[in-house]
Amino acid sequence: MIAKMKKLLLFMANTGTPVDVQLADLGRLGLLHIVPFQPPRDQSIELISSQLQEVAKALEVLERVSEEQAVAVTSVGTQAEHDAEQCLKQVLEADDKRTKLLQAKSNLEAELQWYEQWGNVAPSSFQELNAHGVYLRLYEASEKELKKLSDRDDVHVLGEANGLQQVALITEQAEETLPLNEVKAPEKDRSELENTLADTVAELENTERELTGLAAEKARLQNAQQSWLERLDLLHVAYGGESLEGQVNYWKGYIPEKQIDALTEAADQNGWGYVIEDTTDEDVDEVPTLIYTSRWGDRIRPVMNFMGLVPGYNELDVSHVFMLFFTFFTGILVGDAGYGLVFFLLTLFAHKKAGFKRKVEFQLMYTLSVSILFWGVLTGTYFGSETVANIPFLAKLRVDKLASFGGDNVFVQRFMFFVGAIHLTVGHLQQAIRYINSLKALAQLGWISITWGLYFIVNQMVLQIPAPDYMLWLFVGGALLVALFSSSGKSFFKGILSSVGNLPLSIINGFSDIISYVRLYAVGLSTVLMASSFNDMAIGDGLTTVLAGLGAVIILILGHGLNMALAAMAVLVHGVRLNMLEYAGHADVEFSGSEYNPFKINK
Repeated sequence: MIAKMKKLLLFMANTGTPVDVQLADLGRLGLLHIVPFQPPRDQSIELISSQLQEVAKALEVLERVSEEQAVAVTSVGTQAEHDAEQCLKQVLEADDKRTKLLQAKSNLEAELQWYEQWGNVAPSSFQELNAHGVYLRLYEASEKELKKLSDRDDVHVLGEANGLQQVALITEQAEETLPLNEVKAPEKDRSELENTLADTVAELENTERELTGLAAEKARLQNAQQSWLERLDLLHVAYGGESLEGQVNYWKGYIPEKQIDALTEAADQNGWGYVIEDTTDEDVDEVPTLIYTSRWGDRIRPVMNFMGLVPGYNELDVSHVFMLFFTFFTGILVGDAGYGLVFFLLTLFAHKKAGFKRKVEFQLMYTLSVSILFWGVLTGTYFGSETVANIPFLAKLRVDKLASFGGDNVFVQRFMFFVGAIHLTVGHLQQAIRYINSLKALAQLGWISITWGLYFIVNQMVLQIPAPDYMLWLFVGGALLVALFSSSGKSFFKGILSSVGNLPLSIINGFSDIISYVRLYAVGLSTVLMASSFNDMAIGDGLTTVLAGLGAVIILILGHGLNMALAAMAVLVHGVRLNMLEYAGHADVEFSGSEYNPFKINK
């Protein structure tokens, strides 16, 4: 259920109490979703935003440092905030220093590599030659490039490195070069580079030890990050309000109707003024959505959050229907009891690693795993193996018409179309209940009638199943209800004309929506066929050698692993789509809302 909201204007007088302190009291209440009058802008907002970027970078740096090597420090709970700022500065400076030292180390190693390839030649030797009018240049060349220079007496091959010829040009012309890749000699001799490298490595180790020690300060930085985030929220609120002649500051927001008493009580205690109003059609685009739902419906929240799906304030709460059909679709799309068992065990393992904490994500995965397992048992699908499916005990649990091996494909497709018609009918029923006190409810009943007429047409056109005689009356009765009661404008006849004009395209869309549910059959079948193909590829006519057995195990693990990954992607693509587009379209849900996010400060 989507919570009913009230619009609220909150007034705070400019008294001796700073506005930050008053807003902090409001934030600790954590009830008011504030909508700014204008985008908040101030230098303090930019400063804290910059600090938050820096602390995020610092925490990322410390994440790379092994926690086991972190030096234990005393509790940071009583440290002042300036300590966190100093710690942040130390981490960023140490990381910057480490980056520069790593680059210097890499450059020094590259220069020392030159001596490995070209020999222990002192850089001063080049300078002495130059002083006597002799110029030595070093190059790397391919065999093809070298052949073009074979007639020159001043070009000498010194050796080979990295698949290229090492070439020296000895000339008395200072500007003379070769059209090859020139290799510059280091400016320092070998011993000096080695000493510099040793110093650089030692300094790098010290810097890394410093970062290792600073890793123990991660909690302090995380606390500072939370504090700065709350401070940023407070500033956004402060500069998103308006002022009346500098005497009173006020803000606009929305609050759940059930929380009005708690806010008004706090307002009376703090001397705040307020005006509470009902939301209007003009406010609908900015009214946030707060959904109260059962534990069952709440399980779909991770999927909706991942997809960014928030119903509009005036739209339907579809969480229960979304969860029910998403669970069912997941079972069909994956459709293998073996895969369902694997997903269940993986979820159990991850849940155990998390200390069996009660999280909605685990509840969702357990539910989906059981759905996959259940549908796999009904269809007799166990890792795509027909042999396993024919084991007498498992065969008794199978529904023969739904069976993946030897089942009735026409029946399965018809069942998918039936599921689609039910899914779309639920959407229209929800709308009919929503408009129960309006004639629009009759229009939704008309759409239900048309939906089932379309179901029979789809069966006839796709599966060659004759439609019943009463199909025509489903369309006639449904079209009349839709034409007469869809529009609630002032002009009854204009409403009829508008509805009749939109009706043909809407019927075509409904037809394609029902056909769209055949994807459940197609994707589920492809999952079974891929699993069966990997089994044939791995086992074939039998396993005659140990090596063949090892290869079969590898193929089975990789093959079924890939198939499970593709099946999981299919769930996200097709399982979500049927709810998000087909069903939501018939339930008139556009997911145009914004989530209820009250201004909240924890401390």
